[in-house]
Amino acid sequence: MKKYLFIALLAIATLIISLLPHASVEGELQSLRFSPEICPASKNSTQIVVAGASSRVQIFRGKKSKLSSVKKSFTILTPMPSDWMEISESAGAPVLVDRSAGLSLLACPGIAEPAWFVGGSSDVSSQDQLVLANDGASAATLLVKMWSNQDRPVEQSLTVPARTSKNLRLDTLAPGVKSMVLYIEPQVGRVSIALQSKKQTGLKSAGADYIAASAPPSLDQLIPVVLGVKKIVAAKPATTLKKKKGAKKTAAPKALSSIRTLRVLAPGEGGATFSATLLASDGSYIPVGLDGVSLEPGTVRDFTFTTSVPVTLSALRITSDVPIVASVNNDDADYAWSPAVTGMEKESSVLMPPKALLAMVASSGPTVAILTVGSKSATSLSVSSEKLTSWVNESKNWALVHISSNGTVHGSIVLIDSSGIAVLPIRNRVRVGSGSLPISDLSVARGGASLPTSG
Repeated sequence: MKKYLFIALLAIATLIISLLPHASVEGELQSLRFSPEICPASKNSTQIVVAGASSRVQIFRGKKSKLSSVKKSFTILTPMPSDWMEISESAGAPVLVDRSAGLSLLACPGIAEPAWFVGGSSDVSSQDQLVLANDGASAATLLVKMWSNQDRPVEQSLTVPARTSKNLRLDTLAPGVKSMVLYIEPQVGRVSIALQSKKQTGLKSAGADYIAASAPPSLDQLIPVVLGVKKIVAAKPATTLKKKKGAKKTAAPKALSSIRTLRVLAPGEGGATFSATLLASDGSYIPVGLDGVSLEPGTVRDFTFTTSVPVTLSALRITSDVPIVASVNNDDADYAWSPAVTGMEKESSVLMPPKALLAMVASSGPTVAILTVGSKSATSLSVSSEKLTSWVNESKNWALVHISSNGTVHGSIVLIDSSGIAVLPIRNRVRVGSGSLPISDLSVARGGASLPTSG
């Protein structure tokens, strides 16, 4: 009897040992998979750019959906107004392109991904709204916390019904707020979050943008793209001409100044002191008025800044003594928000529009970034923590750019074309095995329903 028991135990042990390498490989493959991403619905005409022939696209119209696959390396989808999409197995985060009021780009957010939005307002000139989508079979709930420039932070719980897209105007949360910061945390369900900002001047549109999520609070924030900060120049006094019939005083020339606006918040219980440095391609400069600035806890502050020299394109590093969040609004550049971003993973793949520029800054010390596009030879770039490094996609087509580095690199993409200017921050995608996804409702059955033939 003991002999047979020993043989049985030996067989079980052998089986377990033989499965260990397989389990390790399975775990590694699981860690490489990304959460599905949701491209939100829009009333405007938009395009969704998807990379990877193995990508799967589920198009939602109302509560009905249709599942299809992408058969090309790059596919540009044009959804019907109000349609939204869940995209999985994409080689790079899919990108939404909106040209209805200028140019807007959005890396479609992952499911159940918490987000800090350092931007947005609910004053009379704004039509900002949260765009929420739940592709799950049960209702999703979110916790929204909002800080402003005038009141104490407020919290509110939101519910998004199953298989539904929902827009929520910010003025329904807190009307009349000029400067706000939002933190949104999904608590239950498969919900994605985006923030769309629209400005109005009377009845005329003054620009629109998707405000990308910012890096979470930290002592060192990096904003890879700040557009065209001009040199501050003193205005010359007006001169008086000789008095003649009909003669007028000459107008004083206007000072060249930037209307770049830095928005910051210390969300904790203690105040903060911060300083900012512009990192251009030829060196670093301290913006006027942004050295040793004090912040009250829980109060959103906006700072307009200039510099002592003209800078066409730069990054902005913000250091503080307590964790803060930050973003820059490039107000006069087609209303383009540029948030602080977290460092990219050592291996990342990003979608870049044709003629777009990739801006990169290292967290610390010199770093080497190797860029590979398809079968083309790799490009090696030295990325510094003291100045901006850039690379342009010279192709006439969208490109899937693979970026590998031996250090931590922060990056954003900027596109300037006939429609306007847009910034596309590079974010780390949510991994399926990272614990960010809700444990429940992960095995929702999809497909099976056909899309209606009309909206």
